[in-house]
Amino acid sequence: MLTRRVFYLGTLALAGCGGGASTHSPETPPIVNPPAPTPRPPLSESEAWRPRFHYSPQRNWMNDPNGLVLLDGEYHLYYQYNPFDAQWGNISWGHALSTDLVSWREQPVAIAATEHVMAFSGCVVVDHDNTGGFAPAGSSTPALIAFFTGFDPTTKIQSQHLAYSLDRGRTYVPYAGNPIIDIGSTEFRDPKVFWHEPTRRWVMLVVAALRQEVWFYTSADLKHWSKVSTFGPAGSAANNIWEVPELFELPVVGAPGLKRWVLVVSVNLGSIWGGSGVQYFVGDFDGTSFKADASDTVDAVTPPPGDLVADFEGDRFPAGWQVSGTAFGSGPAGGSLAGQQHVGGFLGRGFASSFHGGDGSTGTLTSPVFTITKPSLCFQIAGGRSHATRIELVIGGQVLQQASGDDTEILKWMSWDVATLIGLGAQLRIVDEATGGWGHISVDHIVMTDRPIRQPGNAEITLWADHGRDFYAPITFANMPAGRVVWLGWMSNWDYARVLPTQPWRGQQSLPRELSLAATPRGLRLCQTVVEEAKALVNPIPLQRAADAPASQVAATLAGSAPVGRQLRVRLRLSRAAVGAAIGVELFKGAAGAIKVGFDPASESFFIDRTTASPLFAGQSERHTAPRLLTSDELSLEIWVDGSTLEVFADYGLVAISDLVYCDPADVALGFFHGAEDPRIGLLEVCAVGGTMYRAGA
Repeated sequence: MLTRRVFYLGTLALAGCGGGASTHSPETPPIVNPPAPTPRPPLSESEAWRPRFHYSPQRNWMNDPNGLVLLDGEYHLYYQYNPFDAQWGNISWGHALSTDLVSWREQPVAIAATEHVMAFSGCVVVDHDNTGGFAPAGSSTPALIAFFTGFDPTTKIQSQHLAYSLDRGRTYVPYAGNPIIDIGSTEFRDPKVFWHEPTRRWVMLVVAALRQEVWFYTSADLKHWSKVSTFGPAGSAANNIWEVPELFELPVVGAPGLKRWVLVVSVNLGSIWGGSGVQYFVGDFDGTSFKADASDTVDAVTPPPGDLVADFEGDRFPAGWQVSGTAFGSGPAGGSLAGQQHVGGFLGRGFASSFHGGDGSTGTLTSPVFTITKPSLCFQIAGGRSHATRIELVIGGQVLQQASGDDTEILKWMSWDVATLIGLGAQLRIVDEATGGWGHISVDHIVMTDRPIRQPGNAEITLWADHGRDFYAPITFANMPAGRVVWLGWMSNWDYARVLPTQPWRGQQSLPRELSLAATPRGLRLCQTVVEEAKALVNPIPLQRAADAPASQVAATLAGSAPVGRQLRVRLRLSRAAVGAAIGVELFKGAAGAIKVGFDPASESFFIDRTTASPLFAGQSERHTAPRLLTSDELSLEIWVDGSTLEVFADYGLVAISDLVYCDPADVALGFFHGAEDPRIGLLEVCAVGGTMYRAGA
């Protein structure tokens, strides 16, 4: 059954990825090389790096997409925008319009920042039934309702606001009753609203960012909201801030009639490569709460089974625990204390912390005697790595084990082998003797288990929507035709977004991507393919095409070919069985090297290698990999290149890797790399992609 589903996925996706050209045709010679184009002088950096068919504003700063919506044949793209500078600030809602999802026309600012409120991320819905009462009686045009987080620059409070448009999304009027939800928090943002037909009411998702939670609200009139449930922490919750929630229902490819819900959370600080990333959960939604499916990924915040020693969930320390000094206070901490960085990774609502009074305080926290019953004693720990901040296992007055943190505030699992101590009475002593920097310790969830608990990495505990560095805060278009779910995201990363070397703009959006779910040997996974509308931009006459040709011949042909420009779609197909070493395409090839995109059989993974000898910013020179999910023989890669943007879709969209690349404008050659075995290439096709915005030299 699984093999059938996988085959169906490949067939279906092939038809949607440029017509499904066969890997060999008797009418087509193995390698086709058109006449070389007339040489042109190299572009400036600004011209070379500017995308031509990805949206970027003419000038200034842009980050998250907001309020994607379709109304009367017009696609609206709102986005976080600074109208005055290429740095973050004065955050307003920029606006662009399109009739085809790929040709965008920049519009005046739709929701402007004021002295008292910046317009942070949010969404737009079409109120067809006028449930909010904003459209005049008898109006033939429904109101567009924008929900956004209002940020007060003075108090830093984030609350949820509403604005409405009666002119088809050109201008918005703030609701007089704002804010519609205000809990007095500085980390409560990014509303996502949609109509849930089975319960006949509106649903809103908002993130409690530092708690790594999504809060669910419901409403009948878009103005008055009731909190009904929460989700999280889960997945990659140990070292990040949750942002931009999204929830939608998707069909499962190859399983007619089967649909599942997908909850998406963008995470900052704790993504797969660091900085920003997008995680998702597959599960069920009943109009009130979301329940994630069990999966083969490890949930880092699920309490492991065993004999619990202490979990610090109450307002006071557990019975029998003794406190000395001032460092541990009178009870567990519920999060970061005054003057402390963000603390994450702990289970439940509390943990033992010696930061009461700051790093200068000292003290101990000692457990009552307990009997060791299992071979592993496990706990979560963070804080200073010095011996002066430690947890000790004490038996008969002797310290037999001890451990310290790693100079971070993220609690991580540690395990001690206590198999030879089973049956003995023991105590735990948490010690803070330090008074300088990192002079504190955090401990949580002490449990005896049958085997050690290994601290999982972010790649293991999370389903990632994209395995690159530069795909963040994606949201879906509202009011789309039934069955069509399309999203796009910001192509950047908070690790370096403010220092990207572009001018006079800073920030670009991804291509719109069509979404579905697919069955794989690892379970249901998100599948993303570039929307069909974008394929109309692809020139049907290839710049280079090889079919059923040896890799060495393909490499030799590309080595001798003329430059091909910076707006391309590249497709590669080959047999997994024939590949014994890393293989793939070299982009932006020049004297300093090239960007490599390919497949590595040693790790069974796809990759983008954007390593460079002269990085322009920290984080640029990296290699990003994504594990292959299928076991079928055919390998496929589809690569969209546009100036400084690179989006890779492998195995017909089951794997996505998105990266920004800033190569020398003169480097526009192509290459091909492969191992000594010289496998045959089923298809390599390179096509030019027409620009829809910002002509070179404009």
